[in-house]
Amino acid sequence: MTTQATVTSGMGIKAPEKRGSALEQRMLGIMAAFAVTWGLLCIIGFTLGQIATPQELAAQYTPQQLAYMDATPAWVAFSKAMTAIGLLCGAVYLLLRKKSAYHWFMISLVGTLITMFDSILRDGFHVLGGIDTGVNLGMVIVGVFLFWASYSAFYEGQLSD
Repeated sequence: MTTQATVTSGMGIKAPEKRGSALEQRMLGIMAAFAVTWGLLCIIGFTLGQIATPQELAAQYTPQQLAYMDATPAWVAFSKAMTAIGLLCGAVYLLLRKKSAYHWFMISLVGTLITMFDSILRDGFHVLGGIDTGVNLGMVIVGVFLFWASYSAFYEGQLSD
């Protein structure tokens, strides 16, 4: 583990030097940019799902799927919002190299797991089919990865207060 050094600018202001190699910092930036893109897509998907008209939904889903979505409890909608907002906030904070990215990704991961729990309880994987199941599983995989990556960056001192 490296120690944190300070760099003095010409004006006498001391700023902490970034920890990690240049390659680690670059990869963290690339991952953060990917996470921001993923977070924006999640926010857009959530928003479009909330504002869709019944006619638009009827064109995409079967009556059984529509009944399943209509019976979705409010706490599941809240957990989906928690997932999308937590993901986008965590991604932005990761891009800014802030420690709070870890906490936002934790919130997002909890929201994802709550949504998955609901899908398991109400047999959502069977009702909604392969595409929605794949998206949900992709959310879990990406959520776990971003949580792990932000925790690693947090633990290794690559994120600042």
